[in-house]
Amino acid sequence: MIPILSFQIEVTTYFVATLTMTFSFIGAVCFVVFRSESLDLPLHQLGKDFEEKLDVKSEEIKDSTDEALTKLGLREFQLKESMKALQKKLGESDNKLKKSIDNHEKTFGTMQKKLMKIEQKIDKIQTAQKDLPKLEKKLNTIESIEKDLKNIREIMEKIDSVPEPYLTSTDEMKAIEGKLLKRGTVQQLKLSGIEKIEDLLLKSPVEIALTKTMTESEANSLQSVIQLLMIPGVQHEDAVLLLKSGVNSKQELALQDTFSLGARISKVAELYIEEGKIKETEKPSLEKVASWIKWAKTQ
Repeated sequence: MIPILSFQIEVTTYFVATLTMTFSFIGAVCFVVFRSESLDLPLHQLGKDFEEKLDVKSEEIKDSTDEALTKLGLREFQLKESMKALQKKLGESDNKLKKSIDNHEKTFGTMQKKLMKIEQKIDKIQTAQKDLPKLEKKLNTIESIEKDLKNIREIMEKIDSVPEPYLTSTDEMKAIEGKLLKRGTVQQLKLSGIEKIEDLLLKSPVEIALTKTMTESEANSLQSVIQLLMIPGVQHEDAVLLLKSGVNSKQELALQDTFSLGARISKVAELYIEEGKIKETEKPSLEKVASWIKWAKTQ
């Protein structure tokens, strides 16, 4: 696209040059006509010829002027169209620039918000770092409490857990062979159809006496001991102490008072320790007696 200033100088120069050449040509023609024509020609004829030539040249000048004006108008039209296109492009560029500025402003606003959030997080981290020693102390305290709770839980689990009973009803008779009955007695009872602990408990002392393996009183005492040995936590020595303390069955044990029974067992245990029948470590504690009563009630 030709710049506006350059286009104006070009058209003006062209127009001035055309006029200059035209008048120069007219002057030359006049010079030639007046010089070449005979002085003898009539003045009228000379004027007529000059007028005709002048008309021709005038037409030529007019045509040249019209052509120059036409070109000038075309250039002016082209210039206006170029200006319109330029203005349109400037408008589009202006819109794009505004949109770009708006987008950048939005992006900048978003970045500012994110930056503020990051600054807030940094402040929280710095605050947390300052409070870290306090948090460490609290954490140590919590860990200590958790250890104490764990120990308490273990103790409670031990208290609440059901220990394995010394005997069960499904055990074979050989389970009491040695400590409660001699081997030969166990064999004789098996021949009489008493093969398991439950078989022995379901027989009456009279029926057991008929096997001629023991007396009715011995059978009654044996069944009492076996019932006590089926209570979780009660061992053979414990059952003997319970019998000596006046407890002959699980039902009787369930009705006992912990402190009263504990006192009676303690006296019997001290006598057995003196006689060498049990060791000091085998003497039942009050908590153990309480657990026997507890399991006797729940069995």
